[in-house]
Amino acid sequence: MIWRDAVLDALRRYSARHSTRNINRQSLVDEELSQIVSVTGSAGETPTQTLSRVLQELRDDGFLYFLGNGNYLLANLPIHVEEEDLPDDALDFVIRDNKLMIGNYPTSDQQIIARRRRGQDRIRRATLENYDYRCAFCDVDEPVMLVAGHIARWADQVEGRGDLKNMICMCKFHDALFEGGYFSMTDDYRILKRPKGSSQTINLFLSQTTVFREPSAYPPASQYLLKHRARSGFL
Repeated sequence: MIWRDAVLDALRRYSARHSTRNINRQSLVDEELSQIVSVTGSAGETPTQTLSRVLQELRDDGFLYFLGNGNYLLANLPIHVEEEDLPDDALDFVIRDNKLMIGNYPTSDQQIIARRRRGQDRIRRATLENYDYRCAFCDVDEPVMLVAGHIARWADQVEGRGDLKNMICMCKFHDALFEGGYFSMTDDYRILKRPKGSSQTINLFLSQTTVFREPSAYPPASQYLLKHRARSGFL
């Protein structure tokens, strides 16, 4: 077995044994290095150095995130925000990598609620940063007036709750109109609108909603836009 595979197996065993994605390097060495050396058939005198090199490679490939103080986050699989406390930079890493999952069950556990809220707060922050803290459909740029709006709704797309490609930075006005299905977008981001109604205020907002300002990264994904068009009657 090659070193990379052996180290990945060791990381998975460590994570399962300790019920955590937080991997302490020294504990990994103490608990797993002899097994890694055995299965790889290594005859070298510096297995610790080889382990360090492989861990760095896994960091470069996104399987690990360095938390500092000799600790790593194992991020080879989606991470449920409710499972354990993660620092903000680790949350940001898994959000950017589209690996943060948010549960679909009610709970009164205050720790789980707090973890979920932290995850949602970091998603909002990442979304607003992605759109340069400005509504994608108008010039509103006051943070208190901006939201991270889901394209495919929270209840309809569980696996997309933490996906930045399912998020658009919108002012509260456009978020309400988008959620209500008053307008939608094609896959190439052309605006689709309902026919004018009796409300002059809504008609005014829709008349001024003419373009979508694309984000710096993580543009809206077509599968989410399709869901929004379908439920809003634009198919």
